[in-house]
Amino acid sequence: MKKLLITALLCSTFSVMAQESPKDKGLKVIDEATIQSSLSYLASDWMEGREAGHPGAYRASDYIASMFEFMGLEPAGDSIDGQPTYFQNFDVLEYKASDKQFLSVQAKNGQEYTFAYHTDFEVKAAPASISGKGNIVFVGYGLDIDSLKYNDFYKKNVEGKVWLRLKGKPAKGKVGEALKELPSKQLHNIKEELAEKYGALAVIEIDALGELPKTASNFPFRDNRKYYEGDHKLSSFYDTRLYSPVSKPSKIAPVFMGGEYLMASIVDKNEVMKYVNSIGESKLYTPSLFATGATFQSNAIVERKRVRNVLAKVTGQMPDSVVMIGAHYDHLGKREGYVWNGADDNASGVAAILGIAKAVKATGVQPKRTMLFASWTAEEKGLHGSKNFLLNYDDPSQIKMYLNFDMIGRRGDWHSKDNQVSFIYTAEHPETWDLNQENIKDYNIDLEMFDGKSKRGEAGGSDNVNFDTYGIPYFWYHTGGHEDYHQVSDHADKIMMDKAAEITRLSYLNIWDIANE
Repeated sequence: MKKLLITALLCSTFSVMAQESPKDKGLKVIDEATIQSSLSYLASDWMEGREAGHPGAYRASDYIASMFEFMGLEPAGDSIDGQPTYFQNFDVLEYKASDKQFLSVQAKNGQEYTFAYHTDFEVKAAPASISGKGNIVFVGYGLDIDSLKYNDFYKKNVEGKVWLRLKGKPAKGKVGEALKELPSKQLHNIKEELAEKYGALAVIEIDALGELPKTASNFPFRDNRKYYEGDHKLSSFYDTRLYSPVSKPSKIAPVFMGGEYLMASIVDKNEVMKYVNSIGESKLYTPSLFATGATFQSNAIVERKRVRNVLAKVTGQMPDSVVMIGAHYDHLGKREGYVWNGADDNASGVAAILGIAKAVKATGVQPKRTMLFASWTAEEKGLHGSKNFLLNYDDPSQIKMYLNFDMIGRRGDWHSKDNQVSFIYTAEHPETWDLNQENIKDYNIDLEMFDGKSKRGEAGGSDNVNFDTYGIPYFWYHTGGHEDYHQVSDHADKIMMDKAAEITRLSYLNIWDIANE
């Protein structure tokens, strides 16, 4: 009888095991330990903040590549001597303003006013030193938005001139309402692209109220010193920028940012406010200017850097039909003895893609579509890694879906409960939201989703922007901003490992279903 009972139990156990799907097998291997081990290592001081083009980023990319190799994923990067590697290398120019800058303004009465660097103005340098002289033209906020019928360049001759541009964005009327949620990083990119498109020689940027730029060296607490205890100036991560591709000359114009004193030599503050108050009216007000022209010398310190994405894949039954899983691994680096560890931004996202890779291999089966894993470089300085990948990918139309991670380990400022997550996806593909909700229900996932659908062309925030530009649908998870965002205090011990693991589990379920449609 005992032998019969044991035999029956064994048969029952084997029957249950036989019924377990590959999808379920993969899900079982994602746990908190999977997330914590990778996240904590990537966010350690040894990685020196993972700034693109610097030693810490190379250490991080070596680690990620070694994990892909250990899990048995195929290399999907550059080939060397006919052998594929896990790295996609490319060059960027790392540049910043030098200590010598010059700006003067010529008034209508013939008077010339020369201003002092670090006192009257700051500079966002171009990727090369540029000198010039040109007429000044007022361009409002420097925006052109067809859908809102708002154009600061309408019937203006702005090419080859020095632009007087307002900082920020309109706050009034339909335009202000439409741009209210636009992230500052995306606004900066839009303005820079429009300055290139319309041919600005240089830009003088002022605040409508004449306030000094918060990056000015004589602006109190210029670097948000909440976690910084030094007395001397703390050099800013944002003082250094990246430019790619290096195969063509830059058309980026230098930006001279000034306060009330610089403004007073060019335009009356009341004239600026008349323009601001006319937004939303039938006709925008055109301020009269005191100045006719400006002379400038923007000097840049430029260094060529080699950076690299980390790429791996699991080839599917349909090799040319691809789903992608990506997260940027770079962060803000180190300076003045402080390390910006970037645990949430974005060691958490990299830990998630490694967790999904582990799960995909644990299924023991070949997916229908190829699953391509990417850990991007240089996201923080302009989404350069994913941009370079798409520029060099043979056929981006093969990519059927892109899954992105960027900050999935905390409770965001706008969330009221620990398990809340923003689910951001292409509005033209609502089935992505439906699939997400089905897997939450079917697998009893302890997450509450915010619906963050975005129309094509309105993507913001992370590497999904570049995929949206190519018309590739995407979805991504984001647990929101918090007081440690881009601070030296973004440490691993503040991560909610259970939440990050749950998001990784749900993400795996969704992307596995899409890969096997």
